[in-house]
Amino acid sequence: MSQPNPVVSDDFFMEIPKVDIHCHLYGTIRESTLKEFAREAEAPITEAEIADYFVRGEKPKGVLHAFRFMEEHVLGSPERLHRVAFEGLEDFSSESVRYTEISWNSTGTLRHHPGLSFEEAQAAITNAMSDAREAFGIEARLIHAIDRQASPEEAVVMVQRMLRHQDATVVGIGIDYLETDHPPEGFWKAYQIAREAGYKTTAHAGEFGCHWRNVETAIKLLKVDRLDHCYTMLENTKLVQECIERDLVVTVVPTNSYYMRTLERSEWSDKHPIRKMARRGLKIHPNTDDPTFHNVTPALVWKMMYEEFGYGLCDLRTFTLNGLDGAWIDEELRADWKEQFAAGFDTALNRHDLYAE
Repeated sequence: MSQPNPVVSDDFFMEIPKVDIHCHLYGTIRESTLKEFAREAEAPITEAEIADYFVRGEKPKGVLHAFRFMEEHVLGSPERLHRVAFEGLEDFSSESVRYTEISWNSTGTLRHHPGLSFEEAQAAITNAMSDAREAFGIEARLIHAIDRQASPEEAVVMVQRMLRHQDATVVGIGIDYLETDHPPEGFWKAYQIAREAGYKTTAHAGEFGCHWRNVETAIKLLKVDRLDHCYTMLENTKLVQECIERDLVVTVVPTNSYYMRTLERSEWSDKHPIRKMARRGLKIHPNTDDPTFHNVTPALVWKMMYEEFGYGLCDLRTFTLNGLDGAWIDEELRADWKEQFAAGFDTALNRHDLYAE
């Protein structure tokens, strides 16, 4: 076992300025809100079953079944989409998240709710982002995410809808949901269309213990601007080096379900790929993914990087700036925020008599 870092106050992790650029809209829903929506919709589920979605044990279940339930039964109205987005941003802002990029899979929701149009659903989410900016001062952008368990043709339809109903809050596309047996190469066309239209791209790859070739495909065929998860990339030294040379930011998730299921708790933090990634030279940035279902918050994510994976305060400062490098913002704003975030991080260090060695 690695030697633990010195104890640091939880308040420090709350105070440091953050971005969160790997988070799924449906994974931010509050348990109380989901229960309320289910009652209103008379959905075929009990409150106890909903509560089980939010249990996060040593061998947690994935959250995809919860997402599929919400797509089918409870998120078929603009009002509910607005509320989920607004509440999630309120929760983020309370822990010093100043900027976030939220991924939204529209395919399943629109399939189950034909009366809900892409345009009004998207507007509900982006209006919530505008409302949250006014209420809490948090900036948010929307990423349209491909449902990789649907067909490549449906992915193209999603991108075409995005292009027909352009919104300045939308910055790019991604691909997520179950990676096993759904490799990225099938979705090349959707990525090409989005890229040629000027949108940024990212992709979940190497997440569920899947082969590193999925990461390679995301980089070389899909030509992504950043990467999500990508833990199995460590199995290919050449690929790691290529990622470093391309200066790609890799968003990582300490609460990733796969490694919590497959590694024993006694060895989890030592064997988890995240411990090795930055030490191998990768440009990583920690994120919440599905915060309410993972029983995690932005502050807890950063605390885990320090306490579980042994990264020092200097590393955390670097990860903070990595997040800004990975964010899909203009260069002038990036430079300005880098100064602000570095100063804010240092202020938090000084307030708690800490030093980033």
